[in-house]
Amino acid sequence: MDDPQMALYGIKVMLNNGFKESEDLFNEYKNRSPLMSAGASFVQFLHALMTFEEDQLQEAAAALKQTERQCTHNQDGLLKAFTNRLMQRTVHESAVLLENRLQKQVIIADCQLYQAVLTFVNQELSGYVRGGWILRRAWKIYEKTYIEIKNLHDRRVFASKRGQSGAFEHKQDSLTRTVSAPALMHLDLDEVPSQEVLGRLMGAISFGYGIFQLCISLMPPNVLRLIQYLGFEGDRDLGLRSLVVASKSTDMKAPLASLALLWYHTVVRPFFSLDGGNVEGGVMEALSILHEKKEMYPNSALFLFFHGRVLRLQCKVVKSLVAYNKALTAAKDQREIQLICLYEIGMKFMS
Repeated sequence: MDDPQMALYGIKVMLNNGFKESEDLFNEYKNRSPLMSAGASFVQFLHALMTFEEDQLQEAAAALKQTERQCTHNQDGLLKAFTNRLMQRTVHESAVLLENRLQKQVIIADCQLYQAVLTFVNQELSGYVRGGWILRRAWKIYEKTYIEIKNLHDRRVFASKRGQSGAFEHKQDSLTRTVSAPALMHLDLDEVPSQEVLGRLMGAISFGYGIFQLCISLMPPNVLRLIQYLGFEGDRDLGLRSLVVASKSTDMKAPLASLALLWYHTVVRPFFSLDGGNVEGGVMEALSILHEKKEMYPNSALFLFFHGRVLRLQCKVVKSLVAYNKALTAAKDQREIQLICLYEIGMKFMS
């Protein structure tokens, strides 16, 4: 089992109520690669975010910084770049080096995004300023890396459909309108990672990129204008499409993208009245995701919770209580998930 497969397995174990087993797996292999280190720091980040305990928040921040250092430690400097030009590498080695570089860029952006969230949790003015600065750095990396991976991925798809490796003319669309085509397009196709690898990397970058686009698009108009002036983008449709791409990939964040989509369709849409008075506006999309993931996560407390949310939106009170109680039982070792289930159950009895 290679690192991407092991990382995805670790996240699946976590979502199937195996938080401790997932944490042990990632901690055992976190020094093996930046990807496994990213998995370990993410699990720690998620645990800290749910508990809000000061020591947990500090440990998560330290773990994220360590993962970021692990990615930047071996980044090419001027001397190494010059040495690489003198060395003759095989096309396979070039493709692997490019894959590793792009993977590290994604991990660095993710770590900075999570660090910004932890900074905002402190609810201090200085923390908001610092968090905003970290967010902007993360966004710039997401934006640049998204374009690089998307262009390479589109080039691979184009070549496989045409059966050729000739010149690829990149056409900018709404997805790439803000950033010019990168210099990577001059590479021979043999030096580019495989379509399978690029598909995974596309899923990896699409998760953070999509979360950014979606969350910013939900800001009030006055705030949104200010945020866009600072260099951020908020395209809701692009954010949702990116999360769908991430959810269908083989990257370790694919299950998390599915949960993000469920959160949008069952919590955000009715809360912000994005469909007017129709609270069932996102029900069909949510049911489709739950049906698709049912076999993979049959007893996951989080997926059972969102199933309860869907039933609640459909006004199926008794069935929603059954789903919430199943989630409550499944989350026996996860106090924070139990609390949100108990909150929903209590609200049903009060209404």
